[in-house]
Amino acid sequence: MERKPFLPLSSWINRHSSIPVRFYDGDHIDIPNKDWGVFIGLEEVSLLHKANSLSWQGLKDSWNKTQHYLEDASEIINGLEGGWLDSEEREMIISEIGLPPNPCLPIYIITTTYNNVETVQYVGKTQNTNRFKGGHSISLKLHNPLYEGHIKRIYLCSVWFYFNDEYIALEWIKPEETALNLLDIIESNIIYGLKPHLNVQKKNTPPQIGFNIHIQNFCDTKVLNDEFVFN
Repeated sequence: MERKPFLPLSSWINRHSSIPVRFYDGDHIDIPNKDWGVFIGLEEVSLLHKANSLSWQGLKDSWNKTQHYLEDASEIINGLEGGWLDSEEREMIISEIGLPPNPCLPIYIITTTYNNVETVQYVGKTQNTNRFKGGHSISLKLHNPLYEGHIKRIYLCSVWFYFNDEYIALEWIKPEETALNLLDIIESNIIYGLKPHLNVQKKNTPPQIGFNIHIQNFCDTKVLNDEFVFN
């Protein structure tokens, strides 16, 4: 059964939790450090040759859509201060601008499976939604006879942080430049920890900030499920 990716703002729009202060504190800037917990969720999977059929959304698009959605919501209900929505405010927001935007899935993992053993071959990141338009160089490398008969998959992954009793989606990090830098650091941590065969850069270079990363697989496969990367 296909699993719909979790909407980062769904708890707020459904009145299960308040919105984080970061969304109505204009001076808030996130400064990542090693004390942040990091969670990577394998949210969607496809055969590699069907990568463009996935609900692909890069960090820049997701970051901008999230900011615009909250700015519009703030205008509709006269500010986000206080955090919680009442039922009337919720209906007003959904009626005028709909549900929150889809999540950012900026990390992708390419695997091969042979004799029921699935192996991570490549880890990458995407800032832009059109990352796989026109193909990907790794696809060509996987045409090597070494991978003949292997099942080739691609996973799209969400990135979450936990700090000060708060879960923080990557697209909530402000400013955008910090979010983009943090994405690069997280990719570096995963590559350095897993050392995928087809990655060349970052595999032997310690990341700028070493995070402890918990990887969870929400797809109907078992690769990287409940695995930890310690750097």
